[in-house]
Amino acid sequence: MSKMPNADHRTRVAAERRERMQARLVECALAVFAEKGVGASVIQDVIATAEVSQGTFYNYFRTNDELLAAVVQELSNELLEGIEGAVSRYEDPAARIAHGVRLYLYRARDFPLFARFVVSAAFHLASPNNLIYEYLPPHLEAGFASGHFVRIPVEVALDLVSGFALAAIVRLTTGEVGGDYPEQVVLTLLRALGFDEQKARNVAFAPLEPLPVPPISLISRATARLDA
Repeated sequence: MSKMPNADHRTRVAAERRERMQARLVECALAVFAEKGVGASVIQDVIATAEVSQGTFYNYFRTNDELLAAVVQELSNELLEGIEGAVSRYEDPAARIAHGVRLYLYRARDFPLFARFVVSAAFHLASPNNLIYEYLPPHLEAGFASGHFVRIPVEVALDLVSGFALAAIVRLTTGEVGGDYPEQVVLTLLRALGFDEQKARNVAFAPLEPLPVPPISLISRATARLDA
């Protein structure tokens, strides 16, 4: 006579099922928000896209804002974690910032869905939970300490880098930019932080190793869903 599954097994299976459903709702929401804008009420569209009942949806998210917050946090932090891991091998803080911004911009160029969502979400990405507020300030402080950057308030430098990157993604969505646009953005950013022309150019145009995009990442899943 077979044994009934124990409580731990049932709990684990239920948790995995819940995790899969939440991931499905978030990836559908990313696609819908990117198309309709973050100001739109998208719950019914997400329910239809995910092919779930209203009851199922409301077991996970109660409001449009909760859904948007989940998309913003997962999409942004997933990418920033990858970038932070990639740039940590550089000793020079200017190189870390330059490579990080370039990787962010190339992700926007390679994944139009990501770029459209970033443009639409804009200031929603400035959530206190966004990992940019954890990762970027230490690199800026190291740049100030090294004498490579002109000393300005770190919050001003943080807004300069993040705001410039957002404006660049808006420009990228038009498609009317040169192939070295990310490098030109970083070159100008470094000049604004106090680098001279030649040093800034050397850092901005240094070889760049692409950031892998795991198939399980939110942007991969959402893009595959749209292309299906």
